[in-house]
Amino acid sequence: MAVAADLIRHHPLLGRLTAEQILRFGQSGELENVQPGEDIVVEVTHGDALYLILSGRADVIVTPRAGAPPSLGHEGRRLASLVPGEFFGEMSLVEPAPRSATVRAIEPTEVFRLPNFALQNLLQDDPFAFNIVLVSVVRVLSARLRKTNEIVGSIGLLSEWLAGSLV
Repeated sequence: MAVAADLIRHHPLLGRLTAEQILRFGQSGELENVQPGEDIVVEVTHGDALYLILSGRADVIVTPRAGAPPSLGHEGRRLASLVPGEFFGEMSLVEPAPRSATVRAIEPTEVFRLPNFALQNLLQDDPFAFNIVLVSVVRVLSARLRKTNEIVGSIGLLSEWLAGSLV
C-alpha cells in the first residue's frame, strides 16, 4: 500500500525510519477517514491499535464517572485536541486494557490505524525499526507526563492558596 506509505512518511513518529521501513508500516495498517462528530475510538472499549493523525483534528474526551460534579456535563470533558503529527492509542501497546478516553473527530480527519498485531510482527521482523518507534512514543509520553505534572502541581498550589485565603 504505497499510498499509505506516502501519507505517513512525514509523520513525526516515523521520522527516523528508512523508506523501506515506512513502506512496511504502510502495508501493515490502514487509512481511515472520519467525519466530524464521529468517534475514532471509544472509552472503555478494548485498545488494539496505534493511530497517527494525518489530517484534521480530534478531541480526547473522558466521560464523567458516577458521582462526578454536574459541571462535566453528559458529553464529558475535553482533555486535549490532537492535530496532524500527533498519535494516540499507544497505551494499548504496553497494556491490554480498556481505552481511557474517547477520541472524536472535530473536523474531517484522516488517521492511519496500525493494529497491535502488526507492531508485534514488526518487532519480530525488524526490531531496530520497532525500537525507533518505541523510543519516539516514550519521548512523547514523557513530555505528556511532564505537562500533566505541571498542571497537577498548579492545581495543588491553587488549592493551597484557596484554603489559606478561606482561613
